[in-house]
Amino acid sequence: MSCKPLVSIITVCYNEKNVERTCKSIVQQTFQDFEWIVIDGGSNRETLEILDKYKDRMNVFISEKDDGVYNAMNKGIKRAKGLWLNFMNAGDTFFEDKTLEKVFKKGALKRADILYSKSKCFMEDGTGFCQKFPLWHRLNYTFWQSNCLNHQACFFKKELFEKYGLYDERFKIRADFEKLLLFLTGGCKFEYINILGCNFFMDGISSKNTDLLNKETEEIMQRYYPFKYRTIRTIKLLNRIPVMRIKKRWDNKKYRLVFLKISLFEWECKEKV
Repeated sequence: MSCKPLVSIITVCYNEKNVERTCKSIVQQTFQDFEWIVIDGGSNRETLEILDKYKDRMNVFISEKDDGVYNAMNKGIKRAKGLWLNFMNAGDTFFEDKTLEKVFKKGALKRADILYSKSKCFMEDGTGFCQKFPLWHRLNYTFWQSNCLNHQACFFKKELFEKYGLYDERFKIRADFEKLLLFLTGGCKFEYINILGCNFFMDGISSKNTDLLNKETEEIMQRYYPFKYRTIRTIKLLNRIPVMRIKKRWDNKKYRLVFLKISLFEWECKEKV
């Protein structure tokens, strides 16, 4: 392995009961040109005993109290030496042992800033489904309204965090979402890789704390898409030719009546609908 690895895999952990499946997934990769950085938030003895079994493959191991998952991820970024970063946090896994090999044999590396792929998502009851994502040119406002790329199946050039800054730690569960929108609106090049990249287990903080999730999502969307409207009703002439549309802002706070492409007037909602 070269002194400067191609990839830095950053694993954030705090009392994760399924951390061993993450460790096995990383050390068993057929592609080994990576460094592994583990940032533990001061876990219990059981978790630390599991991590200790894999310390020979870790390049950096830190176990200390932190200020949340993004504070820990930022610690990992600061210590990373790889050209690319992947955040495979405790509990989740790469889809297969050949995942890294498939990602880094692709020609997209030379023309992309962010690589992303499909994910296999698992509910708490064990049922799973494949989560697909659109090609880069369709990562638009409509997509971000109700979706997000899975960070575990993304690879970021480290230089992006040097240019745009680290994760915004004011957001406790949606800082990854905010950073993706910052990269996208900043003109970074996204490249889709048509493979299953990770197994994502939907039992983390973002899956359980829906109130905070919605609050942070609204704040971030207002930052990057403050005036976006979507059509909720089309008025047609002779029931055939569209002439007017009623549009609703994504946060439900305003409506707009549009004649062809000319906005006639707006009105505010008295309450969210």
